[in-house]
Amino acid sequence: MKKILFILAVSALILLLFSHPGVAAAGCSAGLTLWYTAVLPSLLPFLIFSNLLMATGLFRYLNPVYAPFLKRLFRISDEGCYGVLLGFLCGFPMGAKVIADLVRERHISEEEGAYLLGFCNNVSPAFFLNYVCLQKLGYPFVPWNLVGLFYLLPLLYGIFTRPFYHFCVQPSQKKQVILHRLDFPMLDTCIMDGFSTITRLGGYIILFTILVQFLNLLPITPALLAFFSSFLEISCGANQIAALPGLSDLHRTAFVCTGSAFGGLCICAQTKSVLSGTSLSVKTWLKGRIRIALLVFLLVQLPAVVPALRGCW
Repeated sequence: MKKILFILAVSALILLLFSHPGVAAAGCSAGLTLWYTAVLPSLLPFLIFSNLLMATGLFRYLNPVYAPFLKRLFRISDEGCYGVLLGFLCGFPMGAKVIADLVRERHISEEEGAYLLGFCNNVSPAFFLNYVCLQKLGYPFVPWNLVGLFYLLPLLYGIFTRPFYHFCVQPSQKKQVILHRLDFPMLDTCIMDGFSTITRLGGYIILFTILVQFLNLLPITPALLAFFSSFLEISCGANQIAALPGLSDLHRTAFVCTGSAFGGLCICAQTKSVLSGTSLSVKTWLKGRIRIALLVFLLVQLPAVVPALRGCW
């Protein structure tokens, strides 16, 4: 049954590509622009730099700065703290990429990697602050209460789900730091891995942006169109939801933040891609995203329910 549905979906997509080449070209152009102007310059340096830190072992020297706090908070290894840090700072799908690398190199166990994957692969603060809050929601200044709520929920999710994962920090993980000398073959490998990853991500962005363009051909309302767009691709969805007429500021904020917390099927595909070569399942990430997105949707609307919170965000 799944194979039949897959064949039908691919056949329908091919038919649309040939019957509406202009729509496909517009989607390709929009996706390529998004990738080239936003994703590539913001993510590629982190990919290469993280690869170098992992290959040389230098990332362990950063651990004393943040690991003591994160270890106590989540009861994870020093190496796992590196995945938490990049997962919250660098954005989709950098967190999943770093966690997968840590598992591949056996810096952390598969069980610890599965636990971290549930809450450490988030939208980047730069994207949420600039694109979501300031550009699409139209805040004249950064709404720090909303930002705090948006990133506090994944942290709380990580704390409350920790008892469901059974792993411990082994004494062997607390060994002396061993550094590997940086040479040109290592540098070439790190650079090519970064370009390979960013190119694959670009392919997914272009594909899902084309799908969003094809949604415009459906005889559906703007509200449904915005919902489906958000379900497919995060930036297109945020743009269309923010432009919907008739939505109150509170509901517009709730829907845009929920879509940003979930990330869309495009991010799901990107996450699946960077997890290749490990036993980590994208379903673990997807479950966490759905739960966190639902919490965001409910808690952002608390000011409408609890009068004392009105004006907080």
